[in-house]
Amino acid sequence: MKLEVNGYPVGYMGTNCFLVTDSESGKRFIVDPGEYDHSLKKLLSNVERGEIEYILLTHGHFDHIMGVQAVKENYGGKIVIHEKDADCFTNDEKSLISHFGFDGKLPEKADILVKDGDKLPFAEEEIEVLHTPGHTEGSVCYLIDDLLFSGDTLFCGSVGRTDFKSGSYEDIIKSVKRLSAIEGDKKVFPGHNMLTTLDRERKNNVYLKDEK
Repeated sequence: MKLEVNGYPVGYMGTNCFLVTDSESGKRFIVDPGEYDHSLKKLLSNVERGEIEYILLTHGHFDHIMGVQAVKENYGGKIVIHEKDADCFTNDEKSLISHFGFDGKLPEKADILVKDGDKLPFAEEEIEVLHTPGHTEGSVCYLIDDLLFSGDTLFCGSVGRTDFKSGSYEDIIKSVKRLSAIEGDKKVFPGHNMLTTLDRERKNNVYLKDEK
């Protein structure tokens, strides 16, 4: 299996949205379609309806979910979110929609609710779900092959905010140290800003280092 990753920052918050394609089977999944804007439409310009198997959400904040309904309506795909963030589609306070004053059409519910350790079949491989609370109680990372989609849990040189509803600094430190313990190097695709690798973060990210 050879996976190709393309991505663009989308929406007001510049959320990284990634489209992953298995070049052998043509199957695809998309991660965090934050807004159905020009950038997201460009990312999906060569995608046919039915090619997207999953719409993977790393958590339920508005800047990661506002494009979900449009993607599902136009291209298909099963909406996937952790069970503890499932109510973000209907809870404007928890999704921060009310906090930032955004409005838009959201799905009523996800198609698949996941928990830690779940595996989603994709082509000849599986996408592993890692529950990584801290930014939100239902934050997850998705791991397949040497690709880690870290959402707002792990950034290049930093971690996600923990001062919003259901956030926890203690939890996010545990979560990123769990990611640090993953065997080998992985390419890290975060929810915002530049891409990185696990090796780079192990060496340079203070939040991944054990307290002395």
